[in-house]
Amino acid sequence: MFEDLFVLEIANNHLGHLEHGLKIITDFSRIVRFNNVRAAIKLQLRDVDAFIHKDFRQRTDVRYIRKTLDTRLGRSEYARLAATIRRAGCIPMATPFDEVSVDLSVELGVDIMKIASSDINDWILIEKIASTKKPVIVSTGGSSLKDVDDLVTFFNRREIPLAINHCVSLYPSENRELELNQIDFLRDRYPINVIGFSTHEH
Repeated sequence: MFEDLFVLEIANNHLGHLEHGLKIITDFSRIVRFNNVRAAIKLQLRDVDAFIHKDFRQRTDVRYIRKTLDTRLGRSEYARLAATIRRAGCIPMATPFDEVSVDLSVELGVDIMKIASSDINDWILIEKIASTKKPVIVSTGGSSLKDVDDLVTFFNRREIPLAINHCVSLYPSENRELELNQIDFLRDRYPINVIGFSTHEH
């Protein structure tokens, strides 16, 4: 599932507009075909009503609040994006940030789930993701070695395919900050898991 896989991230770059999201998928699929690579296109899914507490929605000093509220899409719009990804010859993938979004991921028919670095020890969410039995990718940025060990043990015992992406969680990342030696470290420590690289450099 994970070998030679490139993951292209939409995140909220659709800016809350379906047509812009569809254009991103079209542009991504052109790049994929031109380079003759196997690719997943990843959505980020949040239950925005639960994600941002109602008492904080009017705050203007935290840019992520407004950004999250302004870029929300509905279920039918996400369904259109996922179907378009598949029609473009790519693999639909999602990072669900909450349990409701795990259910939406299943409804959309995504083939791969992603656990964000920030959720590497959110065991309620992890167990919900594992219940789908879908292959999982996790990023390691900001995590402890114990966090990664525990997650690998959890998924390997359940025989759910898990790929581990080295990530430094710096946005953007300078070349000197990438710590690429960690890829070999992860390969040695987790020999039965595919090791990848999640990058945010210029």
